[in-house]
Amino acid sequence: MEELNEQEIKKAVRGDRQAFDRVITAYKRTVASVCLKYMRNNEEACDMAQEVFCKAYEKIGSFKFDSKLSTWLYRVAVNMCINRLDMLKRRKYYETDSISGDESCDKEPVDVADVREGQDILAEKKQLRECVMEAMEGFEPAERSVVILRDLEGMEYDEISKVLKIPLGSVKSKLSRAREKLKQKLARKLGEKNEL
Repeated sequence: MEELNEQEIKKAVRGDRQAFDRVITAYKRTVASVCLKYMRNNEEACDMAQEVFCKAYEKIGSFKFDSKLSTWLYRVAVNMCINRLDMLKRRKYYETDSISGDESCDKEPVDVADVREGQDILAEKKQLRECVMEAMEGFEPAERSVVILRDLEGMEYDEISKVLKIPLGSVKSKLSRAREKLKQKLARKLGEKNEL
């Protein structure tokens, strides 16, 4: 992902619509990827990404240049996804005629990969990612976020700290705890499969 130059970002911050369109073009894949990892449904992720850019357009005037624009957009996307998931969880809890949670996963996540990689490798990566996301379903939002941002998005610790607005030490400790929980859940799941 290529950062826009500061002059373009300043134009967007001042309300230049064309400059903000360039922001969308530059970061739409990144935002969509973050949304997909949280929402686990292509349609929901697309809707969420659009909402993220609408919110970003409303709030871009508050961007302070104390971090990269991509970090700020990550923060907006992560916060909005967590809020949406919390709302969906509350709605599901209070609705007596709620639909099955499995329906939200009917569509498989789209995997953008190097064309040269074989289909077997792609299938394994997809299966592993789905397994990891499924294992993290009961995690606290912050635990889930640090794993997604660090291990699936490859984000640096200091960037995660800025995105989630938590101290660097908390990022590392939450990641360590989340990885340990994930390791235990996956080990149990693999143990169950081996017993069959």
